[in-house]
Amino acid sequence: MTLSAPIRCSALADELGEPMIGSVEQRVRWLLVEDHSAWGRDAVKAVLGAELAAAAKARHVGLLLIRRREADPAADAVRRAILVDSESGRHASRVLGNLDDLSASDLDAPIERFGEVSTEPIFLVCTNGKRDACCALRGRPLMSALASAHPNRTWECTHIGGHRFAGNLVCLPAGIVYGRVTPADGTRLADAYLDGRVDADLLRGRSPWPAPAQVAERLVRSGSRMAGLADLRLVSVDEGDGTARVVLEGTDGAQHEVELLAERRSPERAVSCAGDKLEEPMHWVPAGSAATG
Repeated sequence: MTLSAPIRCSALADELGEPMIGSVEQRVRWLLVEDHSAWGRDAVKAVLGAELAAAAKARHVGLLLIRRREADPAADAVRRAILVDSESGRHASRVLGNLDDLSASDLDAPIERFGEVSTEPIFLVCTNGKRDACCALRGRPLMSALASAHPNRTWECTHIGGHRFAGNLVCLPAGIVYGRVTPADGTRLADAYLDGRVDADLLRGRSPWPAPAQVAERLVRSGSRMAGLADLRLVSVDEGDGTARVVLEGTDGAQHEVELLAERRSPERAVSCAGDKLEEPMHWVPAGSAATG
């Protein structure tokens, strides 16, 4: 069966019960650039240029525009740039007088050389409605709630991937990504992150880790009720032809081995509100289980 009903992609994903875990594109680093202009569908490329966008994609760096609110572009005469390294749990910021001050070499720069180093949390909410309507419809209420609770830590941002799981919340520097986040959930999840805790129920994944490891983390956490951000570390991921073996280690030294299979979820569905193509999304599931959707 193929679904083609005119329904928002996030509502359709909800209706089909599509799992979110393992849906985060692997990114060890993020480069965030302050920009107050009206964001179009390809805002990053339009503002920062195709060359830097291509360099970031090649390096698997999350290149995003951020702002506290839309404003007069004249406010961007001086703007901030923040380089985040999720593996080390640090980020560095500096002030830009000109976008030409950024180059592809910054994507690989040691954190200490990029700017002023910090470990303070940053919260990002995707609100790029020109890219996908669901990001605005579900992201803006979430942004408002978080900005009220944590005004100095919260930014709205351009496309992070996973429109159909809006509202999307990114917790940096660790790279914890949540989906289907309501305004009430957002405040709770941000508070938990500040307290060093992870909520497995709304977890989409941990960006420094590949998709199978993201799925394994949720399975281990759900089975053991681990909640600490640092309760698990990734030991290894071995991927084969549609199979994966993940080994995670707890703080007590105990290892958790998880065997996974790659499965396509039927029926075909639109994965964005643009509806330009239908597909059966791929998900990693525990070996021996079967998809129900």
